[in-house]
Amino acid sequence: MENIVLQLNHITKVFPHPEKPVVANDDVSFELRQGEVHALVGENGTGKSTLMNILYGMLLPDEGTITLEGERVAFKNPRDAIAHGIGMVHQHFMLVPSFSVAENLVFTYEPKKGIFVDLKEAEKIASELSETYGLYVDPKKKIRECTLSMQQRVEILKILFHGAKILIFDEPTAVLTPQESAELFKAFDALKKAGKSIIFITHKLKEVMAAADRATIMRKGKVIDAVKISGTSMEELAGKMIGKKIDVTVRKMKNTGGPEKDRKSVLRMEHISTEENISGMSLKDVTLDVKEGEIIGIAGIGGNGQELIVEVAAGLFRRLKQGRVLYRGEEIHKLSPGTMRSIGIAHITGERYIRGVSSQSDIYDNMVMGFHRKEEYSSGMFLRLKKLRAWIRELVQEFNIKTSSVTTPIMNLSGGNVQKCILARELSLAEDLIIAEEPTRGVDIGSIEFIHNQLLQKAGRGYGVLLVSTDLDEVLSLSSRILVMNAGRIIGEVDPEEPDVEKKIGLYMAGVGKADRGDRE
Repeated sequence: MENIVLQLNHITKVFPHPEKPVVANDDVSFELRQGEVHALVGENGTGKSTLMNILYGMLLPDEGTITLEGERVAFKNPRDAIAHGIGMVHQHFMLVPSFSVAENLVFTYEPKKGIFVDLKEAEKIASELSETYGLYVDPKKKIRECTLSMQQRVEILKILFHGAKILIFDEPTAVLTPQESAELFKAFDALKKAGKSIIFITHKLKEVMAAADRATIMRKGKVIDAVKISGTSMEELAGKMIGKKIDVTVRKMKNTGGPEKDRKSVLRMEHISTEENISGMSLKDVTLDVKEGEIIGIAGIGGNGQELIVEVAAGLFRRLKQGRVLYRGEEIHKLSPGTMRSIGIAHITGERYIRGVSSQSDIYDNMVMGFHRKEEYSSGMFLRLKKLRAWIRELVQEFNIKTSSVTTPIMNLSGGNVQKCILARELSLAEDLIIAEEPTRGVDIGSIEFIHNQLLQKAGRGYGVLLVSTDLDEVLSLSSRILVMNAGRIIGEVDPEEPDVEKKIGLYMAGVGKADRGDRE
């Protein structure tokens, strides 16, 4: 029998709610073996993070027990979990930007020289840990100067320094290039050889197949199955996650718009440079062209200027230093966002609760935004309410939005259904251009498939789609062409069907390559 180091036994966690309590974990049992990588997968809202937060002492279970190396334990807080050899690397790193790598690593456990911190000893500790586990860091470098991947390595080394035997990773590749993800998975192997056990939460099934030994699948707060990766497939995992068969074929986009030379430009950005935004990022001489019937994907690690491309294209960021934006050959960069929407530019936002919906309103009020300006649904100062309500009900049915009424508050819906409301509204308003910004962020795999199909159908009908996503699999799956961003520039262009495309994109994402795309513009 393989050595079981951790058992979560019949864990139940219920969160109170004014209408109906939410059962996040429903009699969940989970086991982790010595020296294995165990993936915890499931749709959003299935209770994965809740379960790991209970294990890490951030939440207390309502029912159930935790057994660690054969002994029953109870954690009141993360410090208890750390003391028992459990560490967690969160999506958002817990590091002090002004401290060095070594200072962060030993923070609160600093070696002393008299009354002072022994910085040389701290740097020695960092170097030795780095070498032992094959996780390269520069001990003297300030965290604010480190790449996101190095910051992640510091987090890993920090919990190893604290004596972690079990490491929990929450969506560990969300901020990494493909090459950096591969390096992380190599580090998983080194950690396994050192006797460590790893749990990682992810929604990327390709990563599960590449890095995990076993996977536990959760659905609606329950454990559906625990499987060996060697005996399963992405299709089987996806089916168990959502309860039905689903196509997870990587490449979905087929060029249907005819020869490129015959397709007209829908959106063109010419030599756009901007002032800095609040994060200090700016666009630097960006040129791109979206034509009829194609999906242009913008790839890159988050925070490299993708959001500015979206804002400029949608009229939300107007502090241009140079350049112009053309829609169907007409300049639009001086138009207001409202005017841009009225001429047929749709914007599916990734910030659905900030820009996508009014959280205080119901489904009808959120979905009617934009239609109230159309002649078809208004007469002078008055709205044709009966016609509008019928139209919104039709959209709810067509887009399979799960609700009993269009008067249901928007915040009562799941993230996937809120995103479907935005999708239904924007795709119905679009004339021939769709800006899809992180269109599937935080939604479940079933909703992802639906949203992808809607974008593909629109492209097939001749719409131009500008797709901006930090999910590389999504970009590869949907794009006709891919532009890669680094530090506010478009550094390269790739064909998603060319050999070694992920390697090439990863190099561009890391800033390795020329920002010269020749005469293709």
